[in-house]
Formats: sequence, C-alpha cells, structure tokens
Amino acid sequence: MPRPRGLLLTATLAAALLVPPTARAQEQPPVERTWYGWQNLIGLGAAYSLGALDLALDSRWAPLTIASIGTYALSSPIIHMVHGNRLEAGASFGLNLGVPFVTGLLGAFLYCSAVDCRYKATRDISTGAMIGGLAGMLTANVIDVAFLAVEKVESPTPSVANPFALEAARYRPLFQAGWQF
Repeated sequence: MPRPRGLLLTATLAAALLVPPTARAQEQPPVERTWYGWQNLIGLGAAYSLGALDLALDSRWAPLTIASIGTYALSSPIIHMVHGNRLEAGASFGLNLGVPFVTGLLGAFLYCSAVDCRYKATRDISTGAMIGGLAGMLTANVIDVAFLAVEKVESPTPSVANPFALEAARYRPLFQAGWQF
C-alpha cells in the first residue's frame, strides 16, 4: 500500500513537470500575409525582355545573353532576401535553375524520341531542350510568384474607443499604390 506522503510528492512532481514553462497571458498579435510577387514579375519581365532582345538581334551577343540569364536567376532570390525570406530565396534560386534544367533534359529526350535524332541529333536535341527549358522557366516563375512571394506582417490592432470613427487601420483599401522595397 503506497504511503500518502509519497503519493502526494509524486503527484506534485508530475504536476510541476507537466505545466508549461511560460505563462500565456497575452494573445499573439494578428499576422497578415502580404503578396509582393509583383516585384518578382518586374524582375522576370526584365529578364524575358533581355532574352527577347537577344533573340531579335540574332547577334549571339554574350553580354546580353549573360544579363538575361543572370537577371532571370537572381532577381527573385534577391527580392526574397530584401523581404527577409531567406528560405524562400534559396527555394527560388533552386527553382530558377533546377526546374528548367530537368525539363530541358526531359524535352530533349521526348523530342528526340518523337523525331528520331539519329542523323541530325545536335539540332533536334537543342530544339527539344529549348522547348522543355522554356516550359520549366515558366513553371518555376509561376510557383515562385504565386506561392513563395508572401511575407507575414503584423496587422495593426484597431482601437475600440469609438467604433464609429473612421480609422485607416480598420479598413483595407481595394487599390493601393506605394513603394516599399
């Protein structure tokens, strides 16, 4: 038969171990998710414009090609870093390089299997790789802009002193223009 003193000591010790170490007296501030994908779209628009200019000039000008590829690969990760989203920046960089590479290989394989690349292999492989790579670039951009370009911002708490007062914190505008980078 257990002793009452030992049972009380065991119950007290168990209760002390099961209690959370911090008190939760205050509620966490509300968090709002804001989308900054429009900034990524500006960078991607510049990258695609440089690429289109390079193709239109048909000069195979190396600085223009390097600028286009560099802007494509680095604009979104830099924008994520500026917003303080390091994980999203790494994911964006991986998407920008990895997805077009994999889909380019897949496009070259599928194009060659459909056309039979035995005699003119170099041109057909590069055509398939280009088509697959472009599809991968667009896919990576959609994933980046739609899912990764979101940041969490603490929303202001409205005051409850006068419920009929018009305050900027109580209403979200339908259209808003501003510059924050």
